[in-house]
Amino acid sequence: MLIKLTTIVILLWAGMILGISFLESWVKFKAKLLTKPVGLDVGRTVFSAFHIAQWVLFLLIMSMMLFTWFSISNWLLIVGIGLILIVQTLWLHPQLKHRINMIIAGQIPKPSALHGIYTVLELIKLLLLVGFSINLMW
Repeated sequence: MLIKLTTIVILLWAGMILGISFLESWVKFKAKLLTKPVGLDVGRTVFSAFHIAQWVLFLLIMSMMLFTWFSISNWLLIVGIGLILIVQTLWLHPQLKHRINMIIAGQIPKPSALHGIYTVLELIKLLLLVGFSINLMW
């Protein structure tokens, strides 16, 4: 029963990544009336809340994993996901928020690969979550 519940939580998390990171984050800039600073402020707010939600989901999954048997590969998957969360939360997200604050203040930050790195890690995290759910279903 816990394995099925864990799979549901994992797929919910994967869906949230698809909806927020790969849809909302760039679609909002297609709105003609939304200015760039307002769009960036919305994104900053959404991703701050999303990071909290991801940590809650991560801790929920970890808690469920402690009460039933999971293979070594499943533990490696959740550790990989956790490491990505740590990098995104402690390094990338604060740096990206700083860049947003600069843009909102009218400054032009130097070009950076931070957004690309964040996106690649988000894609890897999504693939790990999907792989984790597939692993649990077999």
